[in-house]
Amino acid sequence: MSELCSQQEQSNSLISSPLDKILNDDKDAEYNKYQGDKNKTELSEERSCIIKHKGLRHFLFKMYLVLKELVIVSLVAFTYATLMNDAPKISKSPAAFPFFPINSVVTDWYHGQLSAAIDKARESDIAFVMFYAPWDSESQAMRYHFDLAARYMDKEISFAAVNCWQPGSECRKQYSKAYSWPVLIAYPTQGKGIQYKGPNSAYYMVKFLKSLTRPLIRISDESEIDDLLSSYDAVVVGCVDVKPGSTDYAVFYNTALRFLEKDPMQDTIFAVISEFNSERCNENSPSMTLHMWNETLLYNNDEWRSTSLLTWILNNLHQVSVWFTPSGSKSLALSSFLYPGPALILFTPRNPLDSFVDYYDLLHEVGLEYYNCDNTPQIHLKSEKVNTKRKENRQKYFDLLKSCSSKSFAQNIKKYQSIVTYTLPQKWANNSCCLSNSKVSAKKCFQCDSIAILNERIQSECHHFESCKHHNVNVQGSNEDCYNEDRRSPNNLLKLWENEKCRIAGLAREFHPILLTKSVRNTDDTRSNISGLACKLNSSLALIALDGLRYYHFAERLGIDISLNKDKTAAVIINQKMEAHHILQGGVNDQTLREFIVNFTTNNLPRALNSETTLDSKKKIRYSDQRYKSSLLELNTNTFFPIVMENNKAVIVFYYSKQCSFCSGISYTLLTVAKMLKSVNALQFTRLDGDLNVLPWAFTMDSYPTVILFPMKRKSESRVFPRDIPVTIPNLINFILVNLNPSLKLHVMWALCNQTKFEDEKRLCVTSVRKENLSVINDTLRAWRRTDLLSKKKLLYRLQQLRNINMLLAHSASNMTNVELHLNRLHFVPSDDVQINLEKKKFVRDEL
Repeated sequence: MSELCSQQEQSNSLISSPLDKILNDDKDAEYNKYQGDKNKTELSEERSCIIKHKGLRHFLFKMYLVLKELVIVSLVAFTYATLMNDAPKISKSPAAFPFFPINSVVTDWYHGQLSAAIDKARESDIAFVMFYAPWDSESQAMRYHFDLAARYMDKEISFAAVNCWQPGSECRKQYSKAYSWPVLIAYPTQGKGIQYKGPNSAYYMVKFLKSLTRPLIRISDESEIDDLLSSYDAVVVGCVDVKPGSTDYAVFYNTALRFLEKDPMQDTIFAVISEFNSERCNENSPSMTLHMWNETLLYNNDEWRSTSLLTWILNNLHQVSVWFTPSGSKSLALSSFLYPGPALILFTPRNPLDSFVDYYDLLHEVGLEYYNCDNTPQIHLKSEKVNTKRKENRQKYFDLLKSCSSKSFAQNIKKYQSIVTYTLPQKWANNSCCLSNSKVSAKKCFQCDSIAILNERIQSECHHFESCKHHNVNVQGSNEDCYNEDRRSPNNLLKLWENEKCRIAGLAREFHPILLTKSVRNTDDTRSNISGLACKLNSSLALIALDGLRYYHFAERLGIDISLNKDKTAAVIINQKMEAHHILQGGVNDQTLREFIVNFTTNNLPRALNSETTLDSKKKIRYSDQRYKSSLLELNTNTFFPIVMENNKAVIVFYYSKQCSFCSGISYTLLTVAKMLKSVNALQFTRLDGDLNVLPWAFTMDSYPTVILFPMKRKSESRVFPRDIPVTIPNLINFILVNLNPSLKLHVMWALCNQTKFEDEKRLCVTSVRKENLSVINDTLRAWRRTDLLSKKKLLYRLQQLRNINMLLAHSASNMTNVELHLNRLHFVPSDDVQINLEKKKFVRDEL
């Protein structure tokens, strides 16, 4: 464009010559005026040429407008945000309210005061704290059991509850990421808290707290270990210095407390031997040994810490039998026992407050014999010790009942209730006036030989104790009066312990009465000899015990109704690899349990065939599906063979599972075909839940869904619907027609014709049925000519029915009632087998 403008200027200069300028001198003024106007025009044209060359100018102008609008919008938004910059409005959290009743002995920190609750808990010897969320259903269910346990043990242990869901509370801020509620933690005076992970029951909590108050037992020497092994699964023995202030003893004591998190029922006991009572302990102090049924391990690590000791125990602990307690949530804990090999599970009630469970002791005794592969005398003696211990436990239990029933111990409970110790600056942490004197030897204090000395101590040094102020001690009386006035004297403590044992026994009977086995063992019977049988199998039995009261649904899933068994006890062997399980028939005792194991070893146990009728719980409500009542018959293990093996019917069985997603779609197809053929009485449609009903191996399916047809009178020639063909209505009908006998096939074809609604289609369908009928007549005549006289009579009756059907189809096909009558008569003529045999012979002859 600029080049074009320059060319125009050159052309103008050439046109104006000198002659023209002379001739036009008189017109200079006019020319100058014209030249000025021309220059202005050229300047504007030049500028217009520059604008058109800079085409970007238009785009930049638009961008300028857009940016100006953005600045204005941003300014407005910033101004609005500045004006509206107030604090966000949050609705107030609901007011906190007490979670426990007003008359409860539990201290409820329902505002979530965590620090105050912990500090208050540390003031007691042991505090049991429940961290809860008020809206949580498990917390609401736990509230009753926690309060019940508190009412029983409030004199020994302090109970508290903290609301950890109150918004803005201290507990909410610290435990905001808790996965579940409630959380129960026991806090000793010193050290970290111990979490309770047992069942949510007051009786189990009491057992845990009783174990917490006595995590260790004291033994004099190693000879008492065998006696402990007859009552516990394993024994951890520590040889430590038990003097006051001993760090070694504190570590071992803390280890026993920590182990209760893994073993709240105290199936593994911790025992301590003073270094003064054992020469071996005196030489190797501190030391720890783990005593189990077949070996004893020594802790040989130089690091004497609770974490190291606890890790070593858990890594080396193995038991001949074990109580298994499911967590209550989905886990693979039980699979660790079932998948390595077969497992024997004993379902029996477990009372946490009883000192023994006789049925479990029987399992322990049997396990020692079963795993004694080398016939070791030590293991044999342990088995005999367990048997002897069972008899002693029975006698002790009867003696305890007799002792508790002979006296009214309930009246003396309040008098001899446990007292929380006070942290007073005295040598003996109790309220005994005698023992509070640090200048008198312990032996002399316990003996109380001199009444004068006792009187002097009371007046000189015991005056500052409340027990001395309130107790009117008769110093002129006898030694017995001295003991009676002191609630913590040896005599009163023994009385307290006797009453406490009776109180525990009474509470245990409220939970469940004790169960004792009927010992009928015959040592001469070889059928009950299980010594060393664990080594005769590639995979030995794992021996497990489950609480039949809490986990009865496990037994029901295996086909066992615990409520019908004696003492609610049952035994079952599960062989996961063989996909089979075996149930012990009859009661569980010394004889039957051993024979049960022997029969399993020799493969003489029948496979248990479960049915949904035996798996249903009495507490479970089953809702019947009305859709399947008219067309499909629900089968179970008990009704499978009577219905499927009926000779006069062809049965279609649909195997399904509630976990199978494809079964729902196929169910609709099967229902549709069943409704179409419901007029054929000789054809039965059924279904079977393969998960709830266990059948013999020949009738067990390896995948779902599966459709099988069992023909009439030829059940051994059953057919499975091909898996590579889609299950549609036409394919399913063709599958049924191909595998039916001729007479039933004719009936099914007639039923399908009756489903058509158009006359042309129905006419064609009746024609095809008539052709099929003529073909059946032809085959029957051929069979009639080649058979004996008796069979000819049967086939003659069949020919008469076929002739009548042919006449009806040819002249009065609308007479459906008569056609159905003759078709039904065909199914009761036992001639199909004869006809099949003749056809097979003919086929072989033609091939030859």
